[in-house]
Amino acid sequence: HSAHMIRIKCIAMDDEPFALKQMAEYIRRTPFLELAGECKNAAEALLLLSDTDIRLIFADINMPGMNGLELTHLLPDRVGVVFTTAYSQYAVESYKVSALDYLMKPIEYEDFLRAAMKAHQVIVNEMKLQKPESNELKHLFVKSENKTVKINIADLDYIESLSEYVRFYLGPDKTVVSLM
Repeated sequence: HSAHMIRIKCIAMDDEPFALKQMAEYIRRTPFLELAGECKNAAEALLLLSDTDIRLIFADINMPGMNGLELTHLLPDRVGVVFTTAYSQYAVESYKVSALDYLMKPIEYEDFLRAAMKAHQVIVNEMKLQKPESNELKHLFVKSENKTVKINIADLDYIESLSEYVRFYLGPDKTVVSLM
């Protein structure tokens, strides 16, 4: 599997309707990106970011109210930023807040794609560093009445402590008691 199979959920933020529409269109055109929302301001963006699958934001820097640079201080760590702006003097600022990339308006799709690929690579690498699914605890083995019993974590409702015993509740009428 190539890394590009992983689709990254992202949002576009721009107070200028035409620019926002263009950015959304670019995202839709890019197979490894998934557009999760379009925002006219930072408040809308922060609201959308309660969706923890969103990993990337294409953010216009110069916007009324809270600008893109200020927004980055409020973003969760998992969210990467690619800045868009018509003003080149912001480039230096954007690197201070560790933007993944920087696009000068008017933005051509080729430039967008280059930035998107760079962002994708960084984000996918970060995802790989987080603990892989396979390491997740799927079941435990406990001793119960001289046998070893396998308990699927998915079936576990709750665990009760009874002095030196522990009772595992698995669904409505199944319990396992273990000395532990």
